[in-house]
Amino acid sequence: MATSDRWKRLATNSPQNESLPMPTIDKTYGSIPVTFPDTPYSSGGLFAAYIVSFMPNNQKHQDSRRLDLEKQLRWWELMTDIPIHVIASNWGPLALKNARELGRLVARGGGVIQAPAQSVVLNRNAALEAFYASDHPWGIIMDDDAILYDSPNHNSGAAFFSEMAKNDSGAYDDIDFFFPINPGKPPGHNTIWSADPVIYRDHHIFSGNYDLKGSLFIVRNFRLSGRPQILTPPHTGLGEDTLLAMEAVSQGCTVYRCDNIVLKEFSGKSHFRHTTAKMKKGNEVIAAKYGAQGLRMGSEHLLDRRDFVRNCLSGRPGRVVVAKP
Repeated sequence: MATSDRWKRLATNSPQNESLPMPTIDKTYGSIPVTFPDTPYSSGGLFAAYIVSFMPNNQKHQDSRRLDLEKQLRWWELMTDIPIHVIASNWGPLALKNARELGRLVARGGGVIQAPAQSVVLNRNAALEAFYASDHPWGIIMDDDAILYDSPNHNSGAAFFSEMAKNDSGAYDDIDFFFPINPGKPPGHNTIWSADPVIYRDHHIFSGNYDLKGSLFIVRNFRLSGRPQILTPPHTGLGEDTLLAMEAVSQGCTVYRCDNIVLKEFSGKSHFRHTTAKMKKGNEVIAAKYGAQGLRMGSEHLLDRRDFVRNCLSGRPGRVVVAKP
């Protein structure tokens, strides 16, 4: 996939490179070392990030979540110039006071938004509402353990937002929501890219896909163009990610998987247990909510979205291809 200057310099031992600052290599992010650029990638002021950080009551889990958040913030701050806001849910006054990593956010145009202990839906809606109130065209909404894979073998990686900012904004007019490839869900990124390596190397590819994973997604600021703002409707049980995607589609918004970026999540403690029975129950509630628009239950615990998508997104492209700058 595309090779940036930092990878070329690391791979080349030519004398002219000796006077140039070398990228920082960090081996604490897993089996694939992270190579930070000399300076963060410029996002052209197009993006703002909103991290939902729920602080559990268990002290051991608190410590784990704090460590993950520190790593996450460091990654985003060194990779990009995107301002970061943290939805601090159930953070006590002392935790906020002692969180030096949160104190750095203001200098980049970000900050902390305090929230009580509340559901995933309410916390995510708090992030979305804060974003829609901003003047940024695009918002990155994520959990407090999400970054992107970034290496010569992972396509655009962290440079994606800079690439998007360099292109004409009109090239992305058909995009409303998009999310990275989820490596835990087939087909994997290597399988996707092997179908046509050149087109994925040279283009941003957005494929219609409704399995939105709330760990990290990007959304358009609908307020800036006078369109209805999309929030997750009230919901109990599993399926809040699916519900947000279905709510978007029901209002005529496109949802795509961006095939140039790959999600990476830290292996921290999860506070939610997913079973097939619970997923089926959640999807049954969602299917009933949008049944008049064609959403149905499919085989086993899954939704059949075919009629729903045809009814709600008639005339909208199933795939968007934009040349990289």
